[in-house]
Amino acid sequence: MGAGNRNRSWSLSKTHGVAFIGNNGTLVVNREGWEVIPEKGRMEAVAFQPSKDNGLDKHMVNFITAVRNKSSEGLHAPIEAGAHIAIFSQMGNIAYRSKKKLFWDKNKRTFNDREADRYLAKSYQNGYSMPKV
Repeated sequence: MGAGNRNRSWSLSKTHGVAFIGNNGTLVVNREGWEVIPEKGRMEAVAFQPSKDNGLDKHMVNFITAVRNKSSEGLHAPIEAGAHIAIFSQMGNIAYRSKKKLFWDKNKRTFNDREADRYLAKSYQNGYSMPKV
């Protein structure tokens, strides 16, 4: 996929979000909405589609309700999905800081790079440490 083919104008107007890059185009998603930017000649563009409601508010209400009920049965998304997206979100930050392309081993809970693994845990000061769970 040639970088010269891709329309990069979306990145100048967005302050956050995620891009899923495929063979035919790129799906760009953030809390404001989504759009599809085609790879030249592969598909039609889908203009920016604004969010119709505040999904974050609905998500938080659903989560707090589950906590109050002391049950995960009513969650609209499983806890594992939240863990996955937290890992996914931080991978970009860690790749940026380590300046490397990284791969995550979900079974070992490590990257393919020891330097990047340093970012997985905070080094605490004054003898403080997190309890082992």
